[in-house]
Amino acid sequence: MRRAIPAVSLAVLGAAVIAWALWIPKGLDALWPWHPAAEGSVLGRLTVVWANVLQPVTAYLAMIGIVVALFRCRWRDLAGSVLLALALTVSMVTVLKSLVARMRPDTPWLGGLHEDASFPSGHAAAGAALAIAVVQLTWALTRRLRPTLVAAGISAVVAAAVCVGRLVLAVHHVSDVLGGALVACFSAALAAVLTGAWRVTAPAVRPRAIRVIWHPNRVRGQVGLERFLAREASRRGCPPPVWLVTEDDDHTVALARSAAEDGADLVLVFGGDGTIRQVLATLRSRASVGIVASGSGNLLAKNLGIPLDAGRAIDLALDGVGSPLDLLRVRVAEEPERLAAVMVGAGADAAVVADTTERGKRVAGPFAYLAAGLRHVRAIPTPARVTVDDSTISGDVSLVSVGNVGSLHPGVALLPAADPADGRLDVLVASPRGSGDVFAMMLGVLLGRPDLRRVDRLHGTRATMSFDRPVPFQVDGDVVGDVTEVAVEVQPGAALLVRRTMP
Repeated sequence: MRRAIPAVSLAVLGAAVIAWALWIPKGLDALWPWHPAAEGSVLGRLTVVWANVLQPVTAYLAMIGIVVALFRCRWRDLAGSVLLALALTVSMVTVLKSLVARMRPDTPWLGGLHEDASFPSGHAAAGAALAIAVVQLTWALTRRLRPTLVAAGISAVVAAAVCVGRLVLAVHHVSDVLGGALVACFSAALAAVLTGAWRVTAPAVRPRAIRVIWHPNRVRGQVGLERFLAREASRRGCPPPVWLVTEDDDHTVALARSAAEDGADLVLVFGGDGTIRQVLATLRSRASVGIVASGSGNLLAKNLGIPLDAGRAIDLALDGVGSPLDLLRVRVAEEPERLAAVMVGAGADAAVVADTTERGKRVAGPFAYLAAGLRHVRAIPTPARVTVDDSTISGDVSLVSVGNVGSLHPGVALLPAADPADGRLDVLVASPRGSGDVFAMMLGVLLGRPDLRRVDRLHGTRATMSFDRPVPFQVDGDVVGDVTEVAVEVQPGAALLVRRTMP
């Protein structure tokens, strides 16, 4: 029954909008019996100023700001919902004004407004849409009733003041402003259903001990996330999750080890690929790991179909079952052994990663890597020898990538055959002879071409690479320094990760 609430509510609001537009309840107009403010009066001039300050453009710009805030806090479904609600509200108001063509009241404050565009009120629709978005933002960030009610009250008063201002100037009828608010409510409901931000679930009861390892530099809106997780865990019969804040890699390892020793069944990681790698490498198969991707790259989550929306990711982690995930064991000279979950790379691969800023990745996503790559199109190849099981490639090499997963971004696959659960690693060796070859390789990767010029792809269980001179080297996006010899070996099913079942 509860699952039908969004659909039923949407149907009721949709029917109300249609009925309101076809049979405008003009009897409501008598609720405002007063004449418009006198032309040139102080009240009229002040109301005009108020209308200009809170005009629809202002409300919609504020909604865009809310979209950005929600997106940065990983409530991506809700961010998309607010953005779609904005577009729907603007579109519906524009279409209805043209179709209904209702004349405005007789008023000296018409100015440059069209006389036959009274229904619905664009100001009322924008004010109501902003009020709804403010409530959604407050609830997402706090998950508390009191601040949400306060935000609802304040935003409702502001929206009502906008509506009253339109009536004081007599540029709309009462039924126009109420119709505008109704349009905003329907737009918000439709957007929430279409984007999945408004969904009702009935999870199965699965009592489990949950530990959360989170990185404060990666997680925004932690209070709202903590309350959301606590509620969802309680619905599944789980005790309250224990939150553990990490400070650096060593601390992450210690926290993961402690979580396993305390008997955690599920360890949720709020962080980037580096933090996730440390937890997977430490826990191995002692506990299942769930991911709420909070980094700038999030390659592991993107490759495994784990939602980037925090709510959906938490639901998946709580309802899913850990499945085996391969890891890559990396040995560099005399340095301690490392484990990777995504990719390792040498040469231009690591140089591009080093030149890609965190800000660039947040703003431009995969295009930040492309921009950094353009600075290395003239990279000087290095004599190298790459061996994968029994196959060897020798010659001048610019880039070597060894992947557990293959995509740099959905639809952009560097290693299209890579599968993190097949017990093998995939290797790409690029030997371009000039800028033309580099650009051709970049274009081929972006277009998903299987055969690239001067690019070799190999598969196996163990890869070694040696270079005549030191080249930069990266592990899961973290540049670890310059190397001359590296050995990478797959560790089949080394960890348990809750992920979406791929078709």
